[in-house]
Parts: sequence; structure tokens; C-alpha cells
Amino acid sequence: MQWAGSSSARGPVGRPAGVIDDGARDAFLDHLRSGVADAAASGGDFLLDLAAVDHMSAGALMALTIARKEAITSDVTIVLARPSPALREVLEISRYQLIFDIVDDLDGGRD
Repeated sequence: MQWAGSSSARGPVGRPAGVIDDGARDAFLDHLRSGVADAAASGGDFLLDLAAVDHMSAGALMALTIARKEAITSDVTIVLARPSPALREVLEISRYQLIFDIVDDLDGGRD
């Protein structure tokens, strides 16, 4: 997994790329926590741009769940943006659309 960060009008943006497998879970969670902390400091949301993610393992999905629970205590919303059709299917099978906003663009427009 690779990671890059940027910002948007809505808040910080995390940009993972490649495969987020169980071996990358801890690093992924560290990046998520950092993004949530930045969003809390700026009073915005944390956007996770998934456009360059090829696959997420069950461990990576668990990291998202952990980060979401921590984000709630900081009054931060984690928004999952631009997942590929295959990744969107994984997220929907896992019912993540019930606990995350999943959007098709970085402006945060809902589907």
C-alpha cells in the first residue's frame, strides 16, 4: 500500500493506493487515525479517496471500522470517496454503506 495526503474544502484527504492487505492493516490504521486527527483539528470531515485502491482485505475493513469508532468520539465523519465498482461491491456486501457515506466524487456529493 502507498499513501498520499492532500486537502479539500471539506477537510483532509487520504489517498491510499494499491492493495491494502492484512500486512498493511496497521499502517493503514495509523494513516486513518492521522487523517481523523487532522479533520478534528480543522473541524472538517476526513475523505478517504479510494480511486487507486485495487483491493481491501478483511483486516483493512476492520481498520476502517476501528477508525470510524474513534472518529465518532472526535465528531469527525469519514467519507469513502470514489471506490471502483469492485471495491464498492465489497463495501456493500460488508454493509459499510450503512455506517459510512460512500460518494462518487471528492466534493462529497452523495450517491
